[in-house]
Amino acid sequence: MKYFVIYSDNNSDHLENFKTNNQHLTTDVTPIKAPVSNLALRDELITNNIITENNIYDLTTLAFTKTHLSLWQQAVETQSPVTVFESNTVTHKNFLEHQKKSLSLKTEYDLIIWGYNLNWNPCVEIMPCLPKIIYTFMGYGTEELEKPNNDLINVSLYKNSDLKAIQTLKTFSFSGLGCYTISAKGAKQLLQKATSIGNETARSYQEEPHGSNFYVFNPIANRENTSFDIEINRHIEPLNTYMTIPMLAVIPTNP
Repeated sequence: MKYFVIYSDNNSDHLENFKTNNQHLTTDVTPIKAPVSNLALRDELITNNIITENNIYDLTTLAFTKTHLSLWQQAVETQSPVTVFESNTVTHKNFLEHQKKSLSLKTEYDLIIWGYNLNWNPCVEIMPCLPKIIYTFMGYGTEELEKPNNDLINVSLYKNSDLKAIQTLKTFSFSGLGCYTISAKGAKQLLQKATSIGNETARSYQEEPHGSNFYVFNPIANRENTSFDIEINRHIEPLNTYMTIPMLAVIPTNP
């Protein structure tokens, strides 16, 4: 398996931060620079039928979308899975050890999400015989949300914690592409589905009573297609998609 980290042409310092935050990764991680974010890129993706005229991704998102797709294509061509990081990701100190164990238990996986954003509560399945559940995160009041540098994740505490029991659960909805592994089979299926990306919404599974304003965001039935992870959510339900709880990587973000 090959490992890649995507960084933006606008934030090359993020690559150095990734290296600093993830020195414990005892494997080669190949840096991949996302293409220059300009209007020519949008025209290129429209011409190549990756997006449609009514796609609303910003230029940085388009650059990352193209890069993720290129790595999926590499997985198909080499018939080998790839693990992809985005440069703002911080992995757990035992990431590789836990990843290996999880992959050995889910040999038929298409996509495994190791780290995810907290601004979209994930929907997972604990057991096939039970209803799906929404994995929620306690949030803050409006005044606290508006404070600068407000972050739900204590990165230092996370990096030094011991993750003893890792659950790998069937996933129907998630946010973020900060850290994942995709198989050659999964990459081929998603490459076939994630084309002509327009502005179709993705189901969030967060209809009442699964959320409230006590959580990070108010529950909504569908998410506007503003980023590539939302497009992926439109297609993952029939695939063997999993998520680890606790996370094996975190993406520090201000809500």
